Amino acid sequence: MLWRPLGFAEIDSTNEEIRRQAEAGAAEGLVVTARRQTAGRGRRGRAWDSPEGNLFVSLLLKPRRPAHEAATLSFLISLCVAEAVIEASPALQDRVTCKWPNDVLIDGAKLSGILLESRAGQGGVLDHLIVGIGVNLVWNPADTPYPATNLAALGMAETPESFLPRLLARLGFWYDRWQAEGFAPVRQAWLALAQGIGKPAIARLGHEEVQGRFVALDEGGGLILELADGTRRTITAGDVFPAA
Repeated sequence: MLWRPLGFAEIDSTNEEIRRQAEAGAAEGLVVTARRQTAGRGRRGRAWDSPEGNLFVSLLLKPRRPAHEAATLSFLISLCVAEAVIEASPALQDRVTCKWPNDVLIDGAKLSGILLESRAGQGGVLDHLIVGIGVNLVWNPADTPYPATNLAALGMAETPESFLPRLLARLGFWYDRWQAEGFAPVRQAWLALAQGIGKPAIARLGHEEVQGRFVALDEGGGLILELADGTRRTITAGDVFPAA
């Protein structure tokens, strides 16, 4: 993959700029960064605080694959963030985990967020995919429903300029492999870093909670819980947390 960086001091949202560029005919591989975002957002429309010093980046991908496969790329992206952190600080190897579906944690605290936005073309094939990534390098919010952290708090002196090349290198490697081999190798590597594999977990689905043991991912990235009666249930959307 040949990445083409486009940087801004301030912008509404790197995802929105990628959207504008895609609609204007931009080619795959565009990388938009910003020092500050005025309207950053995360999953489910949640606001994403965007102070200077953290990494805010969005990518334009055009994989020409069935639209339903887009969800597997969220695992690929979180895997790449995790590997970039470990490359920057090998001492964190055993402290970095991936939380379903696409969070990266250090010591159980959230380090990054990922937002995928896709547009399908004719025949259900992806027209393009926008990948937004935020990584807490120097700051993290305190008023969140879950613990959060940043690399500076862990003694790492990372900047957007130092972290982004590592991240893009891992993204290039895994995206090319995903294109050639599908989700299977990504799934295997992600599971090796998965938080709570083999342990009790609770899936909060909005209208219900499901408790079981996190045993696997299916071929589409669904989280498989083994329930108390031995049956299995696949979770495709929701929030998953370790059970007490």
